[in-house]
Parts: sequence; structure tokens; C-alpha cells
Amino acid sequence: MIGLRRIARALAVAAMLGLPAIAAAQPTGERVEAILDRIDAIRDQIRIRPGGVLGIMGYNMSPDGSANALQINRSTVSADEGASTFTLSQFGFGFTWSESFPLFTEAYVGTARYDPRAVFTNLGTRRSPLRWNNIAATLGVGYDIRIGEYLWLRPILNVSGGYAASDASLFGQFIQYRTDRDISALTDQHVNVGGLGGSLMLAYYDYRPARDIDVELRYTQIQLQTLGDTIRAARGRSTAQTASLWTRYRWPTGWEAFGRPVRWVLDGSFSYYLGDQADIMGFTWSAKVGGGIEIDVGRQEVGALGLNLSRVRLVARYFIGDNNITGTSVGLGFSF
Repeated sequence: MIGLRRIARALAVAAMLGLPAIAAAQPTGERVEAILDRIDAIRDQIRIRPGGVLGIMGYNMSPDGSANALQINRSTVSADEGASTFTLSQFGFGFTWSESFPLFTEAYVGTARYDPRAVFTNLGTRRSPLRWNNIAATLGVGYDIRIGEYLWLRPILNVSGGYAASDASLFGQFIQYRTDRDISALTDQHVNVGGLGGSLMLAYYDYRPARDIDVELRYTQIQLQTLGDTIRAARGRSTAQTASLWTRYRWPTGWEAFGRPVRWVLDGSFSYYLGDQADIMGFTWSAKVGGGIEIDVGRQEVGALGLNLSRVRLVARYFIGDNNITGTSVGLGFSF
């Protein structure tokens, strides 16, 4: 037999959810059960996808040798109602200081913009969506261990940090800065994320006058955790894990620029997402393939802080992932 407390709770919630016809009816067992079933269905609709904001952070914090901008429409990767687009981008660099000092350094910055209701829940789209913005950075320090004529083993320590806030929160912070008024109801709606992890890379570099070959096989794992005054609904931990293969092939075109040969470039990469990123992104793997040209500007001695720019690349890529994800991008690359 259904208790009075359960009946009262069901009728109160029904009234708040806009179910007056049911709430006003005689509270028989069948009607109360119908209300409770409706409440359970709504709870299922608004459940948060595993990983939440941390899943997107994990994607942006995982270094990618062919970093690019990507816009995803969740209607192409999920049958959930209310799917909408969100935009991701990443750029960065990595290099070894010299053969005599084989310290490897990398830095990557990633951004994301999305509507959390459409990305994290099964609810329908809003006419005026509330957008959130992520920015994340990853720094890495490693050491090149030569294990063959063209083969190196590279362990890397990675440290990451990220911040997410809604448009309203960012606007509130701007108003608070300009007017010196406390509007914490807006400015407190944000997420702080810290991460610590590492990577192990097996690299093959074979450079000859007739052609250059680069191959990098990498596994990255970063443990993420929300920090400080993060909003309660987003607090938690997450693990970003990515296994990737990246390769590039270059050969002379027969042309020259700045007194140096111009090269054709072909490159490709494949990434498999083993962590919480896949729960949010809607795909578990992605591949990129592209080509372009590379100009050697080493004779110009452009640089600073002991780093000199040697080559500039312009490459167009085609992106594909499981669940029918496709896209294109154009990237500008630099070698030091």
C-alpha cells in the first residue's frame, strides 16, 4: 500500500512539473504510480553523461601532434533528442632542445564552446541556449633516450589545468570588474580543473636529402580533478587516456624558396580514446589524413630565446571518426 508521505511528495512534485490534471485528481494508487513513473522518466532525461565537463577537458588536455579545430553535431553521433553542436580546438608544439641536450618540451592549449544541456543530457534544445566555454592547457617535460639509429624512447611528465564558465558568468565577472559590485550569483558559476599524468612515446625519425620520415606512437594518461570553488554539480574526478599514432612523410618538390628546397608533405594520425572523453565526444576513435607544402626558412634566421624557425608548413586535413563523424581543417605548422 502506498504511504501518505509518498502520495504527498508525488503531488507536490507533479504540481511543480506542470501536471495539474493529475495532481488535482483523486490520489488513488494508480494515479500516484503514474505521477511517480513520470518523475522517473524526467530524471532519466536529465541525467548527466559520465565525465561531464571533465570529459571535454580531457580531450583538450591530451596533446595531439596534428592539433586542429573541430565542430561536432551530436545529432550525427547520438540518437538522443536535442543533440546540438559544440566546437573544440587545440594548438601547441613540442621539440627536443638538441642532440647534446635531449630535453623534450611541449605545450598545448585547447578550447571548447557548447550548451551543457544539449551535450550532457537528453533534454530538447533551447531556443536561447546557455553556452559554456572551456580553456585548458597542458605542459610536458620529457627526455629522449636513443635505443636505435633512428629510434627514440621518450617518457614525458604532463601537468594540466583548465577553467570552464558560462557566458553569463564571464559577463558577470566583467561587470563586477568594471563596477566593483558583488554579483556572486553569476560569477560563482564556474569549474576549476587540475591534472597530473604522463606519456610514453616511441619515436622514429629518419631524415635524408631524398625524403624525411617521422613516426610517433604515444600513450597519454592524465588524472583530472575539480578544484577550489567549483560548482557542486560538476565536482568529481576523471581519467583522460589516449593512444595515438602520428606519421609524416616529406620529399622535395623540385622548387626552391629563400634559397632552400620546397617540400611536399603528407601526414596522418589515428587516436583511440580509452578514458572518459569518449562518453562525451560521442566517438571512441578518430583519424586525420592530409597533405600540403613545406617551406624551409632556415637561412632567414628568424627566432628568439635560442630557438630559430626552420620550416613552415601549410597542410589541409580530412577528419573522420566512428558514428559517422567527418570534417575538414587547414593547419599551419612550424619547425624549430
